[in-house]
This record gives sequence, C-alpha cells and structure tokens, in this order.
Amino acid sequence: MNQFTESHLKGWKKDYKDLLQGKRFRLVDENIWMLGKTKGVICFFSEGEIVYLCLSKSIFQTLNDISAIKKNNELIKLILRYDLGFSESRISQKKLSQATVNKIKKIINSFEFSLIKINTNNAEKVIDAFILVSDPIYNGHTTKLNKILDDLPEKK
Repeated sequence: MNQFTESHLKGWKKDYKDLLQGKRFRLVDENIWMLGKTKGVICFFSEGEIVYLCLSKSIFQTLNDISAIKKNNELIKLILRYDLGFSESRISQKKLSQATVNKIKKIINSFEFSLIKINTNNAEKVIDAFILVSDPIYNGHTTKLNKILDDLPEKK
C-alpha cells in the first residue's frame, strides 16, 4: 500500500488529477505529431493502471522515440528489462531483433497516455513527487526497491 497520497502534493494536486483524469490517447502517430516541442509530464496507462510517468522537454520527441522503439528511451529500456528479462548488457547491444521489436510494440500498443504542460524551474521535483504518489509499475519507488533486492549478490 502506498503511504503517500494526492494531499502530499499540496498546490500540485490539481495538476496531478488533471494528468490522471484528463483525456487519454492511444500511442499512434495521429496522436503524436501535433504535440510539438512542448515541455510537460506524460503519464502512461495499461488497463487503467499507471505504468510510467516522465518529464519531457519535447513531448513529441519522447512519444515518437517510444513509438519508434528507440533503445535510448527510458521506457523502452524498462520494458526490455522488466517485461522481456533483458540484462543491462544485453540492452546495450547494437540492434534489437525484429522479434524483440514486435514484442515491445505489442506491449506499447496496449498503452494509453495523458499529458499536462508544465512550465516551472522545479519540474524535476514535481515529477519526482508525482512518481512517489502514483508508484508506477515501471519507474515507481516499489519497483526501484525491488530491483535493489533482486540485484543483491549471493553470499558465499
């Protein structure tokens, strides 16, 4: 159970609610191209559950990188690691196989996203607080804590 709630967000609570309750879009080109180089927060959902939150300097570029399965995108790396079981070294290989690309596309095709524009010098702190409150599947604090335990070496 998450110990943090929307009330912890203080003045940012409305923005957070707008992000979660705002219009959701499928991750298709028609919903991406018009967004342009806008700074904002993107929230990804799968089956109604928050799976990933990120701050983007260019919403169009971030969504386009995800749609194009670019390995330099954090969400793609997280999908490779958590859904497909890739190690860090395997992720850094030069090219993904077509079979792997198809598996990633199948996963991201189930996603919807919403977004809010954000113009503040404290945007990093805002997104960190949103992540703390929502605890997304891919980049939430529970996942990060589980990774610490998963990476714990065997005692010899």
